Amino acid sequence: MDHQGHRERLRQRFRRSGLEAFAPHEALELLLTYAIPRRDTKPIAYALMKRFGSLHGVFQASAEELRQVEGIGDSAAVLLAMMSPLFRAYRRSLEEETDVIKNYFQSVRYCEALFEGERYEKFYVVCLGNGMKRLNTVLIASGDVTEVRVYARHILSALTECNALGALITHNHPSGIARPSGEDIALTNSIAALLDGVGIKLYDHIIVAPTETFSFRRGGLLGEENGAVTEAAQHFEQVLPAVRDEIYQNGTTQKGECKQCEQNGEDYLL
Repeated sequence: MDHQGHRERLRQRFRRSGLEAFAPHEALELLLTYAIPRRDTKPIAYALMKRFGSLHGVFQASAEELRQVEGIGDSAAVLLAMMSPLFRAYRRSLEEETDVIKNYFQSVRYCEALFEGERYEKFYVVCLGNGMKRLNTVLIASGDVTEVRVYARHILSALTECNALGALITHNHPSGIARPSGEDIALTNSIAALLDGVGIKLYDHIIVAPTETFSFRRGGLLGEENGAVTEAAQHFEQVLPAVRDEIYQNGTTQKGECKQCEQNGEDYLL
């Protein structure tokens, strides 16, 4: 088979029509031509799709997992493993074109960008100054796919280091839904109390899951005036299941919904 001719035809298709004209396995096949010389990349692309289930599954796999597929060497494994962090860096760069978080929608989009394609749970604090100017974004902790250990004092240290007046905290649930756990509530309560004691306002805690986000503020777990926790947050373990469901529904936004709301002129100020 004329592999070189086939590669060139793939590239010509891309130049003419972009990736819209490609099936997922064909896009993967084209990408692999830049890391695997002198081999037919089509069967390798099919093998990757079969092993990981989807294009995003391939891009979220680790280099070690990718190398277990026949035909994938070090160069190809590194190239594919770079894709998800690269998308995340792109999203974050796009959101950082403006250094002010003006409303709820921008806060959600920024938090989503931090976790784009992320496989492991991480926790960030966004440090805010006058006029909601974003001073810094600090990774506080990272863990495995289901758990991350966070200490409130590390958040306070990051905020005081840049003389922040306010904070937005965010973490992800990479393999589940954005519904807050009892531990999430307790941690937010302790952080809010610590920050309130030094005059730093906690604007929100946003949980990001693959298809949705949850806002503590929109769910009624953080007060709008001073960022202090509400009665529902203080006694969350005693709240009736129906009330918990209502909190979850009120605070949940589906992925992409914020962008649509902003385009329609809706607003939700922090």
